[in-house]
Amino acid sequence: MTTSPKVPGPNPGGHVADQPHLPMRPLWGCGTCRAEWPCQSARAALLIEYRANLVALRVYLSALMAEADAQLSQVSRASDLYRRFLSWVG
Repeated sequence: MTTSPKVPGPNPGGHVADQPHLPMRPLWGCGTCRAEWPCQSARAALLIEYRANLVALRVYLSALMAEADAQLSQVSRASDLYRRFLSWVG
């Protein structure tokens, strides 16, 4: 398991979707596409990476959600972090 979600089959110098989609802390936006993290590309990569163990994915995302909650509360009112971090996992 890694902490660098990315779309499989990267193409150096290719499209934004081919780049790693990692969170920019403390605002928790995607460093590649600037959407809220986890963005659609990060979600897809995480589902592929953890396809054999969705429980581990939920634990990993729960830890990140707690970190995001602490950091976002320092800069702005956090949105619905459960929806953002966990509701999309199968």
